[in-house]
Amino acid sequence: MINDDAGRDRYLLAQGREAFGRVAYTHKTHEKQADICFTKHRWQQGVLIALTAVSSGTFLVAVVSQLASTTTTSLITATVAVLVTWVTLGAKTFRFHEEAEAHRDIASRLWDVRESYVSLIADLMSGEIADVDARARRDELQETTRAVYSFAPRTTPKAYGRAQKGLKFNEELTFSSRELDLLLPEALRLNEGEV
Repeated sequence: MINDDAGRDRYLLAQGREAFGRVAYTHKTHEKQADICFTKHRWQQGVLIALTAVSSGTFLVAVVSQLASTTTTSLITATVAVLVTWVTLGAKTFRFHEEAEAHRDIASRLWDVRESYVSLIADLMSGEIADVDARARRDELQETTRAVYSFAPRTTPKAYGRAQKGLKFNEELTFSSRELDLLLPEALRLNEGEV
């Protein structure tokens, strides 16, 4: 074991930081995947509503049959009916809303793990936790993470790309000291003069 000047195992902190990074990326990826699935669900429902409305209008055209010949109106009505059936079956097969909820649930569970890693890192850096206790906590967090991952639905490269962009370029997981001060009550601000 290689220790730093304070007698601490420096690899333990490095491992905790690495595990935090992986969980943070996975958490954000599941959030983005939930957003993608929910958008697909909204489109699916919108198309179904639109086609159902059009099929009702087409039925009226078939009854009145003033806009087209009976054959053309029948073909249009049948085509729209097939599309409504297709979209309805697709909604029963591709349950985007349920998939979005599953990703949100996993993201919520991973949020707790992520925040626990932040606490472990803070305790390690401040010296408030002994290495042996930190290892036990690390092992617990690894087991919790494994348990969450075992129920996690698969994500897509598109969701990972959005998570990467959000974390690297949009700083979706970070705050500047000034931003934090603006969110906190006056008594808890560090840079009171700058706010």
